[in-house]
Amino acid sequence: MDLQDEITKEAEKLAKYSALYQSSLPPPLVDATQLSEAAEEELLEECNEAWRELGEFQNKLTLADVREVVQDSENPLAVLLARERALLAELNIQKNRTPKPLITNQEVLTCLGKQELQNTDRQLEMILSCVRTRKKSLQDELAREQKWLQEQLEVEKSLLEKLEDQQQQNFLALSKNSVIHKMKINMEKVTSQKEKLLSALGNFLDEHYPPPSDAVTGRKSARLPSRTDENTANFMTLHEILEHLMTKTMKSPHDPYLELDATFWPPFVEALLRYGVVLRHPDDPRRIRLEEFDQ
Repeated sequence: MDLQDEITKEAEKLAKYSALYQSSLPPPLVDATQLSEAAEEELLEECNEAWRELGEFQNKLTLADVREVVQDSENPLAVLLARERALLAELNIQKNRTPKPLITNQEVLTCLGKQELQNTDRQLEMILSCVRTRKKSLQDELAREQKWLQEQLEVEKSLLEKLEDQQQQNFLALSKNSVIHKMKINMEKVTSQKEKLLSALGNFLDEHYPPPSDAVTGRKSARLPSRTDENTANFMTLHEILEHLMTKTMKSPHDPYLELDATFWPPFVEALLRYGVVLRHPDDPRRIRLEEFDQ
């Protein structure tokens, strides 16, 4: 656009300068106000003189014997050399001669100059009109391009906002998944630790608190002289009693008590009560529950 503006300014400047001479410019040669009679006669005489000189040159050229060189088809190099010499001679003549103006009358020259200036002014006005038209076309195209650019910028802004929202959602999803993953790892660790503790507890109870049948037959207790292996086989192990108590506490924390029946071996119950692992119901001694160790 800068180059186009410069061209427009130059054309306007030339048109402005041309407009300064509009008041002094003569009307076209076809109008009534033409050259004076003396100027016309002088111009006509000079034209006739130039025409006579041209006729003389034409006659000299016609009478000149150049057929021998031109028609020498067997020696084209000689023809070219002859033409070169002729052109060089004509060039030297033109360099040494002083050109004579065809018209010396100042009135005629002034009229011709003004007419040429009018033609130049018309041409510049046409160029200016074309430049303005082109400028308007370029301005319209620039407006369309700017509108398209603005639309593209709005689309880009919308896409950036959507991208930012999507990245935020992805970040939140990743954070949530990370928290869930950490929770799963912690649960697996807790479950593994729980399994280890239960296994260690089972091994401890199997070693130090064997099943009632083994304890009765091994000790040969005098307190139970009539107890047989068939009766002792119905007692639960200490491991099973603890498992039932924990299950009851987890499933029904509002009522964690278990009612004692024939399957509970009294020595195991007494041991749990003595070491503070279980507590009796304050109103019903036949019911026991697991001690709340987290309180």
